[in-house]
Amino acid sequence: MAKLLYPDFFNDVFGPIMQPGSSTSFAGNSRIGRIASHGVRGGVKRAKIRFNPEDRRHLSRLGNMMEDRALLGGLQGFAPDDERLFRAHELAREKNMSYEFGALDRANKYPLSTQFDVEDSTGEKGRLIGASIGGGMIMVYEINGFPVSWQGDTHAILVEKTPAGAAAYNTFLKFVSTRPSDVPGGAFVQSTLTKNETGGEAWFVELSEPLPPEEVERVFPRRDFLLFPAILPVVTFNGRRPQLFKTVDEWIAFAERKGISFVQAAIEYEKAFSGWDDTRIGDYFERIRGIFFNQIHALEDRGTFPVADTPLLPVYGKQWKRYKDAGRVLQDPLASRIMDYAFSTNAKIPGVKIVPGPMGTGGGYLFSALEGVREHRGFSVEKQREGLVVAAGLGAIAYSLCRASGASGCVGESGICCAMAAGAITWMSGGNGAQVQNAASMALQANIGIPCDPIPGGLEFPCLTRTVRSAVTAPLYADMALAGIDPLIPYHEMLLAIEANRLKYGDAVSGPDCGTGCTATAGRCRHFLATEVMEGKRKWEAASPPQSPTSTALPKDAPSFPFAR
Repeated sequence: MAKLLYPDFFNDVFGPIMQPGSSTSFAGNSRIGRIASHGVRGGVKRAKIRFNPEDRRHLSRLGNMMEDRALLGGLQGFAPDDERLFRAHELAREKNMSYEFGALDRANKYPLSTQFDVEDSTGEKGRLIGASIGGGMIMVYEINGFPVSWQGDTHAILVEKTPAGAAAYNTFLKFVSTRPSDVPGGAFVQSTLTKNETGGEAWFVELSEPLPPEEVERVFPRRDFLLFPAILPVVTFNGRRPQLFKTVDEWIAFAERKGISFVQAAIEYEKAFSGWDDTRIGDYFERIRGIFFNQIHALEDRGTFPVADTPLLPVYGKQWKRYKDAGRVLQDPLASRIMDYAFSTNAKIPGVKIVPGPMGTGGGYLFSALEGVREHRGFSVEKQREGLVVAAGLGAIAYSLCRASGASGCVGESGICCAMAAGAITWMSGGNGAQVQNAASMALQANIGIPCDPIPGGLEFPCLTRTVRSAVTAPLYADMALAGIDPLIPYHEMLLAIEANRLKYGDAVSGPDCGTGCTATAGRCRHFLATEVMEGKRKWEAASPPQSPTSTALPKDAPSFPFAR
């Protein structure tokens, strides 16, 4: 039975829970590095982290979005919410771990991928090829030369097929199929036979629950298998129901057909995907709300000025507070309060966890608008939580119909966040499903065509100007929708337009040279990143590198790493 996958609220829209940074560059890369760390059994002691030679995004921008720390921290086992990610270089060196970032001698067949060649202290070697594909999600393409297609959405076991292994494999399948499980339908999800370029074969077995190594060892020798953990909060299981809706019109119709509220219809969508009940889903939304609340109040809680600047990001909230305290603000009180929260979101303070939605800090900007409106109008926390559910539904539709990332331009990130916030505020303010759709559509119409062009080493510009604007303008589109203004184009058609523009004008909406990337200042910022920021961080050789036993040594440029013997 093939796995049923579609965008949901906690894997795709509001996820992952992470340290501040880009969901794609920081969280996703830490996840793929963490998976790669399981390619050897003794902990990574040496690593080559390499990209395709033509992949300018990785090679020329390394460090701009903390990709280096994410990849290196993931190899040390750090999850996206682990504050140790920020010290990945220092901690690797303290552990005497050698590492090197660079380009492959020749491109592999997976564009925008990262190849990890790892080795532990015993000389066991492994290779993993994968990619961070947006919003913290990942795709693993190969493990030790065996092709797979895996998002970390299940617990996985790669088992080498030996001459005597077929009988053992059948025994193993029977075992996992009959083992007691807390998951409806059992823990077994699927198994795939995969073959490498030299004709070797392996089984890639996926489960909705982890198996302890000792249970697998009852069937297979320890040397014949590798275990990989699920890294998504909602794990795939075989009882998943089909996607309930892909447009707001379908969402409204589903609610009317079932005789339930617009919000409850969104909760039913997540129940179909996750198998969770109302209470568990509600608790997770409350957990997310609490993280957002702490994030937007972080500067106030710390007094603003003691918060440290970093080489790549000044704390702009300091300048904003001085300006505001001087009584010079031109904005109205609501917009001014949203800006307080947006600058706290932008500060990206290590240790202050965030939740993307869809971009790294997008959820914080979205919540800046929701909390500003909640305070201004005296809405309840429960109504705000309903707004987050509505925002999640709009986000899931966006992920279903377009690339909700910078690949679509800034509309794919800050634009969709603005749409989600506008729709949520509309609901909080007494609007109905149709008005939610109108607000979201108007937000996208105002943002389409803007490129995604973060300047490498550019101190968060031009992202700052657009994300703060998204937060401040979300109530504007809610007001327009509540006033009865018809945006003409429904939300799903705007999402399809975003996707059409991405496919037709990809280089114009995203890339190193589009938008502000062509300016002379951008060139100087790139030089600053490559020299002052990344100096000495591309390669580190431990003082006493582990020596590989000759029995397990492989050619320097071996195309794949077989299982160690």
